[in-house]
Amino acid sequence: MDKLPHILLETANFHGGDSAEIERAIDSFSTLDYPDLGIKFHASRYDYVALPEFSWYETIKQFFIEEEKWIDIIAQANTRNFKVWLDLFCIFGVHILEQNLSKIHGLKLQPSILDNEEIFSALSKLPVENLELILNVSGLELSAIETYLRQFEVLHFRKIILQLGFQNFPTHIEDTSLKKIEILKAAFPAVSISYADHIDGHLPFARHFPIYAALSGCSYLEKHICNERKTTKFDANSALECAEVKKIVAELHSLRKCFETDFITENEEKYYEKSLQKPILRIPLTKGQLVSNSELLFRRTDKPGLNLRELKSLQNNFFILNKNLAKTATLTFNDFKKARIAAIVAARMKSSRLKKKAILPIHGVPSIERCLENCLKFPHVEQVILATSTVEEDAVLANYTLQGKVKFWRGDPDDVIARYLGACEKYGIDVIIRITGDCPVMSPEIVDFILKSHFLTGADFTEPRHYTIGTNSQVYNVEALKRVISLIGRAEYSEHMTYYMTNNPDIFKVNYVDLPPEWIRDYRLTLDYQSDLDMFNKLFQKLEEQNLDSYLVDILKVLADNPDIPKINADAPLIYKTDKNLIKLLKENTRINIKK
Repeated sequence: MDKLPHILLETANFHGGDSAEIERAIDSFSTLDYPDLGIKFHASRYDYVALPEFSWYETIKQFFIEEEKWIDIIAQANTRNFKVWLDLFCIFGVHILEQNLSKIHGLKLQPSILDNEEIFSALSKLPVENLELILNVSGLELSAIETYLRQFEVLHFRKIILQLGFQNFPTHIEDTSLKKIEILKAAFPAVSISYADHIDGHLPFARHFPIYAALSGCSYLEKHICNERKTTKFDANSALECAEVKKIVAELHSLRKCFETDFITENEEKYYEKSLQKPILRIPLTKGQLVSNSELLFRRTDKPGLNLRELKSLQNNFFILNKNLAKTATLTFNDFKKARIAAIVAARMKSSRLKKKAILPIHGVPSIERCLENCLKFPHVEQVILATSTVEEDAVLANYTLQGKVKFWRGDPDDVIARYLGACEKYGIDVIIRITGDCPVMSPEIVDFILKSHFLTGADFTEPRHYTIGTNSQVYNVEALKRVISLIGRAEYSEHMTYYMTNNPDIFKVNYVDLPPEWIRDYRLTLDYQSDLDMFNKLFQKLEEQNLDSYLVDILKVLADNPDIPKINADAPLIYKTDKNLIKLLKENTRINIKK
């Protein structure tokens, strides 16, 4: 309901030919507090409407008002700020229109008048482009309505309105046919709809019906009026007195308020905030952690706090806790900060199966630089860090930082977690994408996918459940790695740091992600043997020939189109997956036992 509907007060013949009754009604109904109020007059002459033998001829003869009186009535209505309408029944009405053209807002034609060529011809000679026209179409099929619309459009009225409601007194409820409003709006979507009901004025329904019509889509509402129903001789049954119309006006004002407010009102918002069960912490959390659903309870509280959607929005935008929080604490925006995310690439020069593999060229580019180039494509990552040990032979890796685009860090030779934490402290990192330097084709697509899942679930650690060998990456909160060190002192087996997470699900929030199936293939894309190096040389040669980048989708396409390439290293073993003794050793020694 964009605006209040236009109310059109129908005077009809309640006056019985006494112009003073109309003038009294004008004064009375002008007190209505309504911004869009019209009044309609039947300026007609009996002998232009019917022949003397017509059964109602003598009755309609009583309704006649002289031209001079109509001029005074129209002028009075104008001074009371009514929009004046004329209901045309004959040429006399057109003559009154012509004499008062500048004071008339609109015209109405009943269905029985639509074929009156005498009226149509007279109207065609007048400048009606500033007038509105109501066509009452009750009793007409849609095809006939469309014909009449086209007929009257040639007269160039400012606006044409289709009206429902026919002249039976009083209208039976079953004859109101509100469903026709929807049908008309669908058939003629550019045309406004009006309703003129003649429901028994004694019934409360007569006051309620215009509200129903407005809610159904009518923007023009016509109601019969009179001064006092009990003393009115003609058209009294369906007419309303001023006090009754005031109730309709009040209802319409109230109805309008129902549509004026914002989608969420101020009071609605206050109630929601007051009654909302906010997420509170079930356990204490530490700075640098994310919040998972399992760590939340929901309670009403007067303490300020985020709702669940706001919390998830923060974490989806890569925010992380910026302070320690106690059990039962609510969560606020100030408790979070934007996480600094880094890709840390672990690399050493020692390699027993393929000597100095980190710097061996793959189609002319050192292996580690292939890896770093892909890491620089990772989304949401502020920093790429090449982390190696303080052993002298590893110092040479400082020459492979892509002209300084990648930071270089040297740390503990054996404890990879300690090495990572040293780099994180140096560069202020909160979340790590862990990369091993012997994977030259790390996937930005997978990093984006698992990183979003990591923050959404509030995990400590995230990795894919299944993946193409050599495309895998893992996400760690720095706080989780600090917890490992605080609990065990030194991580002797942190070259396989994944086990410190997955082997302790009671301590760390482990999140396994199912990647899209199209990213998972039975290829080996890691560098550990000469056959791996041979395969990568062929792969990158093909990528260059086809002018393709080293994104996962391109790599998988080349390998699928050239099945001889993945066969080169298909038989190379995966030690960390096939060495049962190693797996047993890792599971035993990475289990963290916390004394109760």
